[in-house]
Amino acid sequence: MTKPFNPSMIVPASKSKEFNATPDEKRTAKTILIDGIKRQIELSKDVKAEGKRWFVVGKEETAISLRVNNKPIKIVGEETKVTVPNEHFEAAMTHYKAEIEKGAFDAQLADADKAITARRTKLKATRAANKAAKEKPSA
Repeated sequence: MTKPFNPSMIVPASKSKEFNATPDEKRTAKTILIDGIKRQIELSKDVKAEGKRWFVVGKEETAISLRVNNKPIKIVGEETKVTVPNEHFEAAMTHYKAEIEKGAFDAQLADADKAITARRTKLKATRAANKAAKEKPSA
């Protein structure tokens, strides 16, 4: 049974158990990739759903790529794209999700994490500079 609402239940997100981490702490290349795989499975089930697809469905096979920050991950050797029979798309994506969770792609994901950190640092600096420029009184 749900408790009745009480205004004291409203707390700042910074004090929340679920939402207190900053995006930098929560979103790693690994979590981005795993979330992306889940999204691709959802997109494959609903052809009308909007979203960038990492797969192309052919007559008998589906071509798959795995991506972090719009960059492909090497899946087999130097290959960034693999194919699977259409009916096994979800099983293949689930397989790759498990491999990622086991650490099979950690070396590539470490490089992606560096790129993510560099991008976030650059964006923070740009935002700070833009904010300072706005706040600076004109003479």
